[in-house]
Amino acid sequence: MDRQNGEIDITKLKYVLYARKSTTDESRQTRSIQDQITDCKVLIKQLGIHVVKAPITENRSAKRSGLRQQFSEMLSDIQKKKYDGIVAWHPDRLARNMLEAGMIIDMLDNGIIKDLRFVTHHFTNDASGKMLLGMAFVLSKQYSDDLSQKVTRGVRHTFAEGKTGTPKHGYVRGKDGYYIPDGKHFDILRQAWQMRLQGKSLEELSAWMNKEGYGRLTKKGNKTITMKKQILSEIFRDPFYYGILKQANDEVDLKTKYDFDPMVTEEEYQQVQRLACNRHKAMLLKRNMTFYPFRGLITCDYCHGSMVVAPSKGGSKGYLYVRCDNKSCIRPKRSVRTKILIEYVTQFLATKLSFGEKEYQRYYDSLEQTQNETREELQLEIHSKQGALAHITNEIKERALNVSGEKNTTVKKVNEDRIDELEAEKELLDSEIVDIKSHITDPTRDRLTLEQFLNITKNAHRAFQSGNEHVKDEICRLVFLNLSIDEKKITSYQLKEPFASLVKQREMPLGRADQTTFELYSDYINNAEQMNSWLSDMQQYALLMKNNHEQRFDFVI
Repeated sequence: MDRQNGEIDITKLKYVLYARKSTTDESRQTRSIQDQITDCKVLIKQLGIHVVKAPITENRSAKRSGLRQQFSEMLSDIQKKKYDGIVAWHPDRLARNMLEAGMIIDMLDNGIIKDLRFVTHHFTNDASGKMLLGMAFVLSKQYSDDLSQKVTRGVRHTFAEGKTGTPKHGYVRGKDGYYIPDGKHFDILRQAWQMRLQGKSLEELSAWMNKEGYGRLTKKGNKTITMKKQILSEIFRDPFYYGILKQANDEVDLKTKYDFDPMVTEEEYQQVQRLACNRHKAMLLKRNMTFYPFRGLITCDYCHGSMVVAPSKGGSKGYLYVRCDNKSCIRPKRSVRTKILIEYVTQFLATKLSFGEKEYQRYYDSLEQTQNETREELQLEIHSKQGALAHITNEIKERALNVSGEKNTTVKKVNEDRIDELEAEKELLDSEIVDIKSHITDPTRDRLTLEQFLNITKNAHRAFQSGNEHVKDEICRLVFLNLSIDEKKITSYQLKEPFASLVKQREMPLGRADQTTFELYSDYINNAEQMNSWLSDMQQYALLMKNNHEQRFDFVI
């Protein structure tokens, strides 16, 4: 609103000064923040208005909404009536996108913003003033979008010529924008590539390069960047050094664009990649060679995160602990000894996993019934595939006869191509039939005897208690999905099948257990493959109990 119209006294309003310069402004035409503030202060003095706080400044683009924290806080403070109006150099300092432009106009409509003042734009808070303000926002957006398109098009065109603004170690850009060797630095880095091929580590190479005087001078601030392990790792992964320049999803072969001098050949680059991959595998192998039982099995009762298994520090033989490393966990005691777990699992195996003849008979009946049903299904599938195989074989014979007597080259070529397709289908069907037949098993072949079944289930706790750390770990993994622990005890657990169903069945009333035996097993024992998995688990118990070799460890459970 205009002061002369008498509708509002702008000298009694509270204003805030907002200045913005985008650091990504490609045009570099916008006045600096300090220049904007200076011009705004001249306008403030001329109008006699009151600015209630220090200028709000921001170095962020207004092209997209939600990126400017200071701007968002300023609008929030206006809604809280800390300010009544805004002073800025131009409307495009407030918004270059339609969402935030619309927010400002909406706040004007609702009387939340009472006035706007600009150095380079005259605004009145009426219909015409809002229309002109909206047009100013639209023009600002159009300018921003058009500039972005031009820059993107220019970058794409420049990249296609083999030029980018990205600095590369060992190279500088010449006057024409092309990459050329950076003298001594090029030679040092090229020698580092050769040393990498000989097996030198990144630590050795970075130390050697710095000792040789390697250092890239930055364009901004003239700072010298010495070589570091992380930088060198990125260099050795960059295909630029054999002539392939990459940007986003595009790539350009520099050797086809100009007389580019590669630092290594493509073969040498690929060899370095293979060496790095082998080193990584070796590190993982070395890390995994340190054996600690129960890794990944134990969860924290407080945060439900996985707990770390490691021995205590100090001494020649430390105790084995489980520890919660979740910083946000409210657990009062971070670690507890695995002794708690050992005692609990031993008791569990002795009391809840000791089954009798009744459970064995159900195991036997379920095994036979399931495998008989599965065998029938597999036989039907084999019969179906054999029928398809016979049809394909006949078609191959017919087309082979046509090819031998056909003179038309086009027809002959079509038949030959079709024969090739049929031969591939025939080979696939043969393979599938062999695979299905391998799944048809004799239920009596893998069946555990009553003695084996009772021995495994009744003596599991003894095998666990007397076994070494490997045996304890394997038995736990065969029975449990996970166990949750607090500072003093195991609070909960989840069992693997078939143990979960067996235990659940035992805990039911006798009458109901007899009626729902097959229902309890059906979730797990629904095909031959899962049944074989159960058998494998059971038989592995027997193997562990038989081969319980002692082994020395650097920790005490």
